[in-house]
Amino acid sequence: MQNTAIICQEEPVTTDSGEQITDQHCLKTSTDSYLIAGTKITLPVKVGAAAMLMNVFVVDAKKAQQLIADSGFTVVEIWPGKALMQLLGVDYQQNDLGDYNEAAIVFPVTTPGESKPLPVMGTIWRMLKGSLSSYVYRMPVNQDFTTHAGRFIWGFPKWVTDVDIQFGDKTASANFCDNGELVFTISAATGSKAQAKPQAAPSLAIRNNQAWKTIGITEGEGLTFKLGGSMPDIGQTHPLALILRDLGLPKKPMCTISIRHAKMNFDEPEVVPIGSPFTS
Repeated sequence: MQNTAIICQEEPVTTDSGEQITDQHCLKTSTDSYLIAGTKITLPVKVGAAAMLMNVFVVDAKKAQQLIADSGFTVVEIWPGKALMQLLGVDYQQNDLGDYNEAAIVFPVTTPGESKPLPVMGTIWRMLKGSLSSYVYRMPVNQDFTTHAGRFIWGFPKWVTDVDIQFGDKTASANFCDNGELVFTISAATGSKAQAKPQAAPSLAIRNNQAWKTIGITEGEGLTFKLGGSMPDIGQTHPLALILRDLGLPKKPMCTISIRHAKMNFDEPEVVPIGSPFTS
């Protein structure tokens, strides 16, 4: 499969015209097939090898809700006044969409008409069951092809920038810079040989005035979980860094998670107009 196409270099993908370029170069050809810049992609998209890390933070719920208000979703309060936010980094090594790095800013949310989980254990239980959705607020990557495929197929808010992922024997890190400015650097412990059993994770994104819900399944080896963790490095001037600072970062995460050898499947999204209830 040819996955390394360079798509419309004359236009940066971070602009509104970039969104239009995605639509011009992508086509849905059947219920499970797409043509992305001349390359056929068939769902589910399979990731044969990846390494990933995540930091989970407790942030101000009111500010987090204001940030995602246009989505129509509601941040989950793990306890009154406090919501969760996840910063992620993924190194995709064997993937139907190519070999690339990805970062993300994500908020666990409920959708219109969906019941809220009970504080603390209710939220954790819903996450473990795979019945709590995560709203993908931003998802930068370092390759063109996955930018357009991710946008068109699943609605993910992707654009091309600098994302670097490093995995060592004891620590992994993810560094996200945009236009030469630091947004965040996170780290997580590694070294465990624990198994990560298959886990369904519903993701939500907004594009073309629709909400897109995608079920991704992740499993693998080398799962390392740690309460607390190292404080992230947050940029000083980039708009996204300023948003993270307004939410209370830098501070230590509630927990960190890494998987050294991960496999994933991403299926066909469910597309629902914003404001309509989702089915779990």
